[in-house]
Amino acid sequence: MKRSSEQRKFVGVAFLTAALAVFSSACGDDDEKQPQQQTPDSGTPDSGTPDSGTPDSGTPDAGPGTAVLDSDIGLMRFNADGTVDTTFGASGTTRLDLTTVVPGGARDSVWGVAADATDRLVVFGARRGDGDRVDADRVVVRFAANGTLDTTFATNGVHTLNISNLSDGARNGIVQADGKILASGYTSQPTGVGTQAANRIVLLRLDDAGKVDNSFGWKGVVNNAPFGPVSAANPEWGMAEAYTAGQFSDGSYVTTGYGRSASSGTVDLVNFKYKANGDRDMEFGTGGVVMLDLVGDNDRGRHLVVLNDDRVVSVGSATPVAQKIAGLIHITDKNGVPTTQLGADGYKLYDFERPEQAFFGVAKSQDGNWVAAAGYRAGGDNDDDAVLVILPVGANPGADVAIAAPISETENDRFWSVAFDSTNRIYAAGFVTEGGDNRLAVARYTTAGVLDTSFGTGGVVKHNFSVGKTEEAVRGIVVQSDGKIVVAATVEK
Repeated sequence: MKRSSEQRKFVGVAFLTAALAVFSSACGDDDEKQPQQQTPDSGTPDSGTPDSGTPDSGTPDAGPGTAVLDSDIGLMRFNADGTVDTTFGASGTTRLDLTTVVPGGARDSVWGVAADATDRLVVFGARRGDGDRVDADRVVVRFAANGTLDTTFATNGVHTLNISNLSDGARNGIVQADGKILASGYTSQPTGVGTQAANRIVLLRLDDAGKVDNSFGWKGVVNNAPFGPVSAANPEWGMAEAYTAGQFSDGSYVTTGYGRSASSGTVDLVNFKYKANGDRDMEFGTGGVVMLDLVGDNDRGRHLVVLNDDRVVSVGSATPVAQKIAGLIHITDKNGVPTTQLGADGYKLYDFERPEQAFFGVAKSQDGNWVAAAGYRAGGDNDDDAVLVILPVGANPGADVAIAAPISETENDRFWSVAFDSTNRIYAAGFVTEGGDNRLAVARYTTAGVLDTSFGTGGVVKHNFSVGKTEEAVRGIVVQSDGKIVVAATVEK
């Protein structure tokens, strides 16, 4: 493990924020288009394909991509037994379309969902820019607990962040106990060296009403190149991304993602800490960063959760040997020092007997005793399968449970997100392909890793949000206070 001390001071950039009105009911987009006339410095996702071509798994969520695609935000709610809750939205579902149809497609996307103290639903995602723009803007959208758009939030229910017409890599977010909302992500921006551009961490904080929180960063936004300037000739160096952020008990934040301090090459899992006002905490880790580099190949953080005692559990993937991508769980204390539960260096690799496996979702139980990580395994001329790890993290943690959990034995399925209910049942969600048609999928497990057959059919619920379409996948799942389960998905029109 390498923990970097190559940290430099915060660099800020100006950017624009604008709230946009809602057009009708729908949203989805995993295609982060690169800024025009610039060279991205963003590395490659797990499978080696460009970040801008396909989702981070390296293959489209649901089979072959289409040249022109219109996708929407989709919400759906299930009762505790897995039946559709027809009191939610329109007979159980809600669609939101934030982008009018334009040449090249109008892709709106979902990356996560969270519930606030009153069960209102906050969706984190992206939409295509207005007019003839091809870049993506970050959006935070709030719905009432029953699935109707909350038009009292921001502008007609939607807050949009436009960073100088550059393509924003919106990712996950959280709702704080005080009702404030933090949305994470990254944006490829000019470095000041020729046409070079590099990914920079961008965090957005809103108040409970959906307005920018001016006490955070600059006008509610932190725009940060953590591996900062090295000289006048190189005003910015390396790159960094924030796939999500968690909040410590003192109000400060920690991010996970991947990056590098060099101008090119492989990427490493990185955690950064930000104070409650958005300033970097340079006392965290080593020189302000926790960096995990196993053997010099690509290692990535995809999601994290902060435990009740402020330990940080990051999940993602690592490359222990050439042509082998393993699932990764990494645990540190609140200061960024690795804990030893998973090994002397704080991490554990998970091999589900395929060339590639990765975790994209993680959640903790309400009592703080359990963590679940959800993801997939792929490659080797086999169909993709969902995978799940259940990790005890209480005062006397026992052994973890790691299972391949395919929804289908013959076609592709993956988990993207995971949640616990108040009784520590685990909900893992994503998609399953059936006859070339993707469907939303949710499975419920006990903490022993056993399917709970009282949920849905044999422990699994499937729903065809868009019949005959190939892009349909749950990216976020949350259990409301009454035990009802809400999923947020990118769904093709």
